[in-house]
Amino acid sequence: MSTLVKLRSRAQITLPKEAVKILKLKEGDNLSIKVDNGKVIITPVAVIPKDELWAWSPEIRSAIEQSKLETKQKNLKEYNSVEELWNDLQVAED
Repeated sequence: MSTLVKLRSRAQITLPKEAVKILKLKEGDNLSIKVDNGKVIITPVAVIPKDELWAWSPEIRSAIEQSKLETKQKNLKEYNSVEELWNDLQVAED
């Protein structure tokens, strides 16, 4: 998609409705602006609060991806009680 837009006062532009729809943007979304070789690149971004950054650590992301894979492959273990699960978790930590 390519559309011509006009720079308005205070260096403002309006994103075309089609681009907003394709990118599923809504008012208040954050956008990253990068200038690269004479081009302006606008990328939607998610801002993560500092107290939630732990969830994006490589170890946590890896564990999540591993669990998704195991779920997809139906490689799941069934427990008959919470105690059985707890005991298995404690053995895994050792």
